[in-house]
Amino acid sequence: MKFSKIGLVASSEFQLTVRTKAFVIGLLLMPVLMGGIMFMQRRAMDQVDTETRVFAVVDQSGKLFAALDRAASEYNATAATGRGGPSFVPIKVDAGSRSLDQIRVELSGRVTSRELFAFVEIGESILASDGSADRALGYYSNHPTYTLLPRWIEAAVTRIVQAERFRMAGVDPVVVSKLVRPVKATERGLFVRDATGQLKQADTVDVIRTFGIPAGLMFLMLISVMTATPQLMTTVLEEKMSRISEVMLGSLSPFEFMLGKLVGASGVTLVFAGTYLCGAIAVAVTQGYGDIITARLLIWFVVFLCLAVLLFGSFYGAIGAACSDLKDAQSLMTPVVIIIVIPIATWMTVARAPDSLFAVVISLVPPATPFLMLLRLFLHPAPPAWQVGLSLVLTSATALVFVWAAGKIFRTGLLMQGKSASFRDLAKWISAR
Repeated sequence: MKFSKIGLVASSEFQLTVRTKAFVIGLLLMPVLMGGIMFMQRRAMDQVDTETRVFAVVDQSGKLFAALDRAASEYNATAATGRGGPSFVPIKVDAGSRSLDQIRVELSGRVTSRELFAFVEIGESILASDGSADRALGYYSNHPTYTLLPRWIEAAVTRIVQAERFRMAGVDPVVVSKLVRPVKATERGLFVRDATGQLKQADTVDVIRTFGIPAGLMFLMLISVMTATPQLMTTVLEEKMSRISEVMLGSLSPFEFMLGKLVGASGVTLVFAGTYLCGAIAVAVTQGYGDIITARLLIWFVVFLCLAVLLFGSFYGAIGAACSDLKDAQSLMTPVVIIIVIPIATWMTVARAPDSLFAVVISLVPPATPFLMLLRLFLHPAPPAWQVGLSLVLTSATALVFVWAAGKIFRTGLLMQGKSASFRDLAKWISAR
């Protein structure tokens, strides 16, 4: 293997990408866009619903409306003192001589004409304790996605019904509420002894420290890989169409050529990720989390980032070599997209139980290993050393196989002009001698 020529290809690939205006603009534009999204989310959260929601109540039990009206007044009072949000105004419906169906039709018309926001039916059996009250509360509206009001009504009616049942049973609901008051647990780590032998108090679990930062690093790696590696497909395709690759293959093998391009792409990804990592470190230091960013963390981040670039860059490089234009390449990208989805779809399960059998197995599957093993390394309990070593061996071996396969596809794909390859063709090219 000629490392000097691989280095030349890598240097060329790195400089061609980093020196472009598109890369610089994208590098600077990304934090602006992310900041804009966070600003818009914050503004959207501030634009709370402050409308008055008027709803009618058909209380067939005849015992709950007054308590529900008081609960609404208490809820609205908190809105006036700064909680924000909508106000709820219940209106009692006098059935008179009308049937229930007539009332339902009338109230539905008032909801349609926007006179009411919704109406509620409280059945006669609402106070029963034998299970017949399960379907005694109905909520009717033409806003099925608005859940704030039905959830409040459900909680308020539940409290009122429980208090009424206690009263009917001769039990003081105030005493019951004190007796059944829930016990809250303070989540802490384990006790350890410091260097002097003194028992160190267990620290309270910090969600940002134990979960947020590992997840943030994993997604920074994912974004960096997905930003840099697709460019390989474009550059390989352009070089194939311009016949530059044929000239270069006269002095080095397809494997060396593809490996050189992937090493160059790794450098581009490190620049991209390093820029944002420096910003993240600055933010972490200002927020008191600077001790989390250790040299060990950065080394593992770089190692798994380079392996991820080799894995996914091989896919994109092979696709670029197998196609004649970008339109044809889109059809071959489906498997890559599916592989990318694996860590995104499973990272939460892994984070909740990092030592489970599922987390161990999925983090040892090479396409997902760089992301999920990095995540597990900074969760508790951390994976044993043999799992980390095995993941490095498996991922490195798989990356070399992928680069070799991409080189085989690249060698044959250069000769294919005007025709795109199918998955069957790719398999034949890889197995051909």
